[in-house]
Amino acid sequence: MRFNKLDLNQLVVLDAILSTRSVGRAAERLFLSQPATSCSLARLREYFEDELLVPVGKTQVLTPLATELVKPVRDVLLQIQTITRARPTFDPATSTRRFTIESSDYVISVFLSEVVRRAARLAPLMQFDLRALSPQSPEHLEGGEVELLIAPEFNTVAGHPAEKLFEDTFTCLVCADHPVKGNTITTDQYFESAHVGVEWGGGRRVTLDAQMISTGKQVRRQDVISPTFTLVPELLLGTSRIATLPTRLALQMAQRFPLRILQCPIRIPKFVEKVQWHKYQERDPAISWLRALLRETALALPVVERAELNGTATSGKRSRRA
Repeated sequence: MRFNKLDLNQLVVLDAILSTRSVGRAAERLFLSQPATSCSLARLREYFEDELLVPVGKTQVLTPLATELVKPVRDVLLQIQTITRARPTFDPATSTRRFTIESSDYVISVFLSEVVRRAARLAPLMQFDLRALSPQSPEHLEGGEVELLIAPEFNTVAGHPAEKLFEDTFTCLVCADHPVKGNTITTDQYFESAHVGVEWGGGRRVTLDAQMISTGKQVRRQDVISPTFTLVPELLLGTSRIATLPTRLALQMAQRFPLRILQCPIRIPKFVEKVQWHKYQERDPAISWLRALLRETALALPVVERAELNGTATSGKRSRRA
């Protein structure tokens, strides 16, 4: 089918070439032969009167025109995808839809694990591809490579709808036989101690607590930096180090490992985790159903408050939507 003399089938090839910047990788993505993909590129070059992809040394780079085409071509294909998926009704009990969700391993542990358990009962044929957040996550959402992105409020992607899921605070975690007495630690003890920090997402993103503490006058000594939240218990055991973690995760870890929870002596604001989806998938019935399941699961989470000076971090009754 042609539109303004352009074979619309070539848009899929163009999108693959623009995103991979390689004829070979585009051919693999589309399950085409490399000669067939090269022929398509030749036709696209003729239509646009532009080389689109040019060699620079040992790499291939996009021409200025090709760079301008990346987003509109991808947007058109996403809108077409939305149209082809449109159905009057959606039945989760029979759906075989596969959802790709990017989030931190913290969110997977304290939240998405319960979501997929509930989905196993309600939608037994549904599949979930859970991936770690990365510096490329905003691009993955923009390009439609993921259906949902769950990230802290300050990391949301502009231009796409978002919805609050749950809040959390920060708590300290230490080995069960840590020398500190009781459930509290002073500010001096905190900064004099060695810490296990977390820098996640491939691009060594620092956590909110690290960002807040870095703005102060005192420096936290991080002797060990973990690439994930869930490795922290193994790095605390048998040491006198301290980790500062989201309270929901700290509570979960203290139940599974010989660890103790301490109140964090540094005032760190609570944070919000939000879910985002592409603006063109706003009315996708399957995504709407999954978002409803996320909301329901988030509402069932217990309230978690910051520990008081004379006690430990606590989890309360069912959460209230803030």
